Amino acid sequence: MSALGQRPLHRFMLGVLIFFPLTFGIWYVTAAFHLTPVTVLAQTCLNFIVPDALLWLKLDGHTLVVASNFGVEAGGKIVSPPDGAELLGFHLNPLIYCYSLPLLCALVLATPGEDKGFNLLWGMLLILPTEVFSMVFSVLKTLTFDVGAAFQQQQALTPLLVDAVAMGYQLGTLVVPMVAPLIIWMALHREFLLDLAPQLERAFAR
Repeated sequence: MSALGQRPLHRFMLGVLIFFPLTFGIWYVTAAFHLTPVTVLAQTCLNFIVPDALLWLKLDGHTLVVASNFGVEAGGKIVSPPDGAELLGFHLNPLIYCYSLPLLCALVLATPGEDKGFNLLWGMLLILPTEVFSMVFSVLKTLTFDVGAAFQQQQALTPLLVDAVAMGYQLGTLVVPMVAPLIIWMALHREFLLDLAPQLERAFAR
């Protein structure tokens, strides 16, 4: 048996290094496809959380186009609805918080087992709510701080809620995309982790 065959942890880590560039490339090329359900669900959530604040969310390739229900009058005042005023719109990059999907796929593909297809499907379904969370707070952050006081007054946001939006954005951009795929992968591959436990214990004991 080869050295890698005797060391499942090393074989798994090598597999992740091999599969991640492949899954990342596919994820980037197909962004308009896999971001569509995220966008639809995020708009549904936002219409419930902040009614009358958005006109629509749409994808332009891998760019998220946000059309707010606010406009800028000739004098520079931001008003809602934007009747006769210049509509306030924004272009956001959802790829900065949706990279958890190719990472999860690489982890699943690198894990030994015969149920990769099943785990990939479950993983994609389980990662979806985390992507929706990140997109919702990305749009909320844009409305709260880029539209500013007009949005905050429309939605009666207190300073505490403004801080909560900022914290949610940080979590959705910096923490959730990295932690979520690891948690989901661990939940789907408990048996593999138990098999690795002795080797992990020896590695940490050094």
